[in-house]
Amino acid sequence: MISMKTITLAACATAVMASSAWADTYVCKHGDKERVISVVYEKEGQPVPCKVVYIKDTGTETPWNAQNQAGYCEEKAAAFVEKQRGWGWTCEKQDTAMDKPAADQGAM
Repeated sequence: MISMKTITLAACATAVMASSAWADTYVCKHGDKERVISVVYEKEGQPVPCKVVYIKDTGTETPWNAQNQAGYCEEKAAAFVEKQRGWGWTCEKQDTAMDKPAADQGAM
């Protein structure tokens, strides 16, 4: 059964990603708790500008962002995912259409 918390987190993550060109997203779970860590890119196919968005039941945070340094957001998000895993969370990358540039979507 899907909890209201899961539905709310998913809605928040969707809203964040919908306002951007595309995103890499990880969903982390620990017991009945769930958190979302996303690297959000403002321009499709461009590594910057970007931001790391962290969504949990107490709200949404943007702990890191970059305007010029390619790879910065990805490094910070990956390190944060590993930190979550160290705290006992299970994190998995979500396979969404937003993970791929438009040129890749629909090509099978």
